[in-house]
Amino acid sequence: MSSKVTLSLVAPFVCALVVAQNASAQVYSANDLVQIAIERSRELQAMQQRVVEARGLLRQAGMRPTPSLQFEGATGRPLGSPGEEEYTAGYSQPLEMAGKRDKRIRVAEKGVALAEAELSERTRQLVIDVKLRYVDAVTERAKLAALDRLIGTYKESAKLTEARVQQGDAAPLDGQLLLVELNRAEALRRTITGRVGVALADLRRLCGFSIAEPMNLSVDSARAPASKYTLDELVSSALAQRQDLHVARIVEERASAEVNLTEAQSRADLTLTARYSLRNGQFSGLHGFTASGQPAALRDRDNILAFGVSFPLLSRKRNLGNIEAAAARATGSRSLKQHLEATIPLEVQAAWQHWDAATQSLRILSSGVLQQSEKNIDVIRQAYALGQLRLLDVLNEQRRLIDIQMNFIDAEADVRRGVVELERAVGGDLK
Repeated sequence: MSSKVTLSLVAPFVCALVVAQNASAQVYSANDLVQIAIERSRELQAMQQRVVEARGLLRQAGMRPTPSLQFEGATGRPLGSPGEEEYTAGYSQPLEMAGKRDKRIRVAEKGVALAEAELSERTRQLVIDVKLRYVDAVTERAKLAALDRLIGTYKESAKLTEARVQQGDAAPLDGQLLLVELNRAEALRRTITGRVGVALADLRRLCGFSIAEPMNLSVDSARAPASKYTLDELVSSALAQRQDLHVARIVEERASAEVNLTEAQSRADLTLTARYSLRNGQFSGLHGFTASGQPAALRDRDNILAFGVSFPLLSRKRNLGNIEAAAARATGSRSLKQHLEATIPLEVQAAWQHWDAATQSLRILSSGVLQQSEKNIDVIRQAYALGQLRLLDVLNEQRRLIDIQMNFIDAEADVRRGVVELERAVGGDLK
């Protein structure tokens, strides 16, 4: 009981909120909402920073090994050898072997390409999500408008029937029948009003709209842009521009580059060194004479220049685990790419068949069902006014008409969804 009371209280408020928004909000098309969603998406902004990060790592990958300077001083004074001194200055330059720098740059370049491709893929997914939520919103709103027209008709008929009952021209049962249909339509209207609110809330979330920010939707016609393409053309286009396949290919290329880099890292690097040393020594107990004849201790002064090469004793076995891991990543990424290449044509075919069937269904409902049903209800109403048919016949035909109208709205929505799903499968807009 409490849930029914809550629904009866909330539904009018939601309806009033939707009506107020529709009356005062700026009108947005699906393309407008897509553009706004892309501009406001925090997730896309974060992924853009990942691209910046990858470019920074690319810059860092190109850095060469840093050289080193060494300075040393030694003295024997603390150990009782005051005449012994040595001063050394050295320079060392590491050299990467086996093309490590070029291979590291290759991996970093693939990292930049991967970050950009992932950004494009997430943008594509956001565009599809916005378009699908837009279709849901305009579809439920169209159903709500159809029910509003029906309820208005029922209310006018109820007033006329009540007047006829009072005058004795109609049976009291007619008024009860109309009341049942009116309440039935009101109940359905409450349900659809809730769906409109949910669809608009989802659309606001995707597009970054606040609760208080007005948003009204324009209604795009059910398009048929795919009719100028053949299925083979769409499949070829999908294999060429699907961003998830592009991501898989880049991941495979990066994994292959990582294998090459890992194998190169098992090769030893060289370090070239050059060192200059100045040594001062004193012969203990031995003295000589200066030019003036004064005794002086004998000293030895040496200048030494040394060169050297050093390298670690590495073997491929020390890096075999990393090589195997990189090879496994490459194999896995290759399998994922092959899977996408095999399934994308099937996705395009399924989306094409869905769109084609929805288009044919809409065409039949528009020309062969909806128009005829509208003519039928006019004829039946005239017959009822002349007393040739009962009110129950009119209500049955009216119920049949609203069902057909709902089916027609669903068919239009199915065509729109078919176009969006086809764009998802192809990987781009169908102009």
